[in-house]
This record gives sequence, structure tokens and C-alpha cells, in this order.
Amino acid sequence: MIDKNRNVNTTFGLFLTLFLIIGTVMIFAVLVFLSYQNCISTVQNDNIILTDEVCGAIGSNIKSYDFIRNSGGMSDEAFNALVDFEVLSSKYSNVDKIYVTDDHGMVLYSNSGSGFLLDDTYLLCLEAARIEDQSIEGLVTTRVSDDRLLSTSAVFLPESDYCVVVSNAANPSQAFDLFRNSTLLPAAVALLAAIALFVGFTQLMIRPMRNISKVTNRAGEGDFSARVDAKYTNYDDMNSIVISSDLQEMARNVNDMIEKLENQEHDRNIFISSVAHDIRTPLTSINGFVTAMMDGTIPADQYEKYMTLIKQEVDRIRKLIISMTEASSLSHIDPELMEAFDLRDVVTDVIQNLEPQLSEKEITASAVLPEGELMVFGEAQQLCRVIVNIITNAIKFTPDNGQIRVSVQRDDKDRKMVISVEDSGPGVEKEKRNRVFESFYKADPSRKQEGFGLGLYICKQILQGHGQTIVLGQSEDLGGADFIFSFPYPPEQDKNAEN
Repeated sequence: MIDKNRNVNTTFGLFLTLFLIIGTVMIFAVLVFLSYQNCISTVQNDNIILTDEVCGAIGSNIKSYDFIRNSGGMSDEAFNALVDFEVLSSKYSNVDKIYVTDDHGMVLYSNSGSGFLLDDTYLLCLEAARIEDQSIEGLVTTRVSDDRLLSTSAVFLPESDYCVVVSNAANPSQAFDLFRNSTLLPAAVALLAAIALFVGFTQLMIRPMRNISKVTNRAGEGDFSARVDAKYTNYDDMNSIVISSDLQEMARNVNDMIEKLENQEHDRNIFISSVAHDIRTPLTSINGFVTAMMDGTIPADQYEKYMTLIKQEVDRIRKLIISMTEASSLSHIDPELMEAFDLRDVVTDVIQNLEPQLSEKEITASAVLPEGELMVFGEAQQLCRVIVNIITNAIKFTPDNGQIRVSVQRDDKDRKMVISVEDSGPGVEKEKRNRVFESFYKADPSRKQEGFGLGLYICKQILQGHGQTIVLGQSEDLGGADFIFSFPYPPEQDKNAEN
């Protein structure tokens, strides 16, 4: 079956990726467009400067030639030759139009013929130069077309009665060549590199998510051997450069979760096998006794004896069923059963009641309690059961002539009593300490211990129902296990209610 939610998420991821790519391309396009406009402006400004400089240079040279001629140092023929040479000089070959005119705009010399009147565009520029030159002699006046591609410069030479007009059209291909070499090619390479890196990093970031999704799907289908690839959970792996620590933490949590499910499944199978055995044995005995009574193998005067045995076997089955059903309901505490009681009395009574079991193994049990009342709040019967279960568990694993110590400390800051139950037993391996509170778990399945692996699980459920915790550590003094848990303080009295 297709997971529609996952398809939606994948589609959204693809949409987000495409959106980011398109956004990146649009930003590059805007920057490229602005760069192209800048290249056009550069070519236009260069063209304006060119016509201005050429016009000024030619005007200055012609004015010098005319002064020499008027001073008698040059003939008219020589003057005409020099002016023709000037306007046709190869150093001005990059300029389209060069005109030397009279005061009325009649072309006298040019690089494209003579004897004609300038058109209106040039005449307007020449008229502007004449007006401006009244205040500053030899000033070059430049006009440009609306698209700024055509630049026209003019200078009026009043003492010689000559005017110079220079016109040149900027070549748009120059702007494109400049744009291509300075911007377009580098921008295209940068854009492709950015997209490639973006797609690459996106794939590197999506890949662990796909792996996690695949692993969780396999686990959901019952394959608890699935694990997220180690390269997505290891801080030292090169993939950690592009994978966030949160994603690595999630990958490790997924692996831990699947491992717990695998362990629980394993323990559940063992539990089912154990329960089947524990139920089958008394049922076999009951069936045998009843059959023997019905076929006369057991005489009537022996009925009472065997009925007692049948009742004992039924009680064993009932005890097993009660343990299983209680484990799933103990975390739900009835508020009406909550009450305040003295923890000192509970600890003392439990140790006294367990004296036969302690004496059987010659175990010394001691209580280290602070002075004064040790008032706690909760469902007294269930909290007492927690202490009984943990101390009973300690007795089970403590060797003969061992020690068990129960200590209590006040935690006024968090308003709770912290209880510690230590023993001199072998303790629990560090990697197994969290598992002892799982349902049906037994630290050493090979040992033929009574019970169904629910005792510590029940303790945890009861404490969770009271908002408390339980952890397993190592006793520094006795060397064995150290169960640390807490009971809450009674709620603070409302002073306004008391008044």
C-alpha cells in the first residue's frame, strides 16, 4: 500500500528544492541583467569620452593651423592639406563621422565628403556649442541620442570661423563582448557550480532521511533486524559534515527504539514460552487428578487431598493472570486513594515482614533514615509494593551472608523523598541496567528464578503513575546493585483555604 502522507512529504520536499533552485536562478538572472546594463553604460560612456576627446583634439589642431596661416607662416594650400590629413588620420579611424564646417554648418572638410549642409541632429549640437562657447572658448559640447548609443560632440572656434563636429555610434556587440567575458561566462560557471553543489548537498541531506524512513518501514513490518546505516549515526564519519546533529540523534534514537522493540519481542517470546509452560504444568496436574477421580483411580476418601492440590494449581494460574493484568493498569492511579503516610513506618514494616527470607540466607538488612517524620503522598498500598518488590529482588540476588541497605534522603527542592536500596550481590552490567525495567525481562534467563520478569516493570509503572522515576546504578559501598527511586512529598497546603 502506498503511504500517501509520505508522498505528500516527498512532493513538498521536491517543490521546496525546485523553489530554491528557481529562486537561485532568478537572483542570478537579475544580477546578470544588472551587469549587462552596467556593461552597456560602460560602452556608452567610453563612446561619449571618445567623441569628446577626438573633437577637442581636432579642434585644437585646426585652430593652431589657422593661426599659423593667418600669421603668414602657411599657405592656403598647405592649410587645406593639413586639415584633410587631420580628419582622415588613421588615429581617428575608430570614429564614424568627422566634420569641419563653417559657421552655418556647411561641411568644408570631412572623412566622408564635403560641400553639404549638416543634418538637423548635428546642427543642434553645433548650435549648443556656439552658445556655450560664448562663455568658455574651445569648450566641447556633447549630445547623445535617446538610447545613448549615438554620441555627437561639437566645438566652435570663433577666431577661425571653423567648427568641428564628431559623431560616433557605440557598437552594442562591444557591450555584449564585455559582458560575456567579464560576467556571463563566470556567472554561468558559478550558477552551474552552485546548482550542482546545492543538488549534491540536498541529496546528501535527503539520503539519511530516506534510510531512516526505509528502516522504520521495515521495523513496522516486523523486521527488527533493520538498523539505520552507521555512517548516519557516527559523529566521526565524513557524512557528519552535511548531516545535522539533530538528524544524527534521530537516527540513533530510531536504532535504539528498534533495538528495544527487538529485545521486547525476544523477551515476549520467552515469556510466552514460560507462561505456556507455567500454565501447562498445573493444567496437566489438574487434568490428571480429575481424570483419576472420574475413573476411580483415586478413591473417594482421597478426594479432599487431591481437591486441595487442584486448588493450589488453580491458585498458581490465577496468580500468573493477576500479575499480567496488573502490569498494564498500575500506571493509572485513582486520586481518591491518594493519601499521606510516613515512609519510616513503611520501610521498618517491610524489613520486619521479610525477616524470614532474610534469615534463610543470613542476609543483614539495615535502614539509614533521617530524623523526623518522612511524610510522602500517594497510593500507600502501591508504593509499599514498590519497596517490597525491590527489596525482594535484592534478597533474590544477594548471596548468603550478604548485606542490604535501605537509605532515605530528603529532596526539598524537588519535594520528594529519594530512596536507595543497595545490595552486595553481583550487580547488573551497565548495558543491561535500563532493560531490567522492561516487561518480561530477566537479567539472566539461564537462571531458574521464580516470577515472570514483571516485578521491576510493575515498580516502574507505579512510580510513573505518581510522577516519579527509578534508575539502577552500582553501589559504591556494597558493590552490588543500587536501585534509586523517589516518592513525592504531600502537596502544600493552600494558606488561603486554611484561612
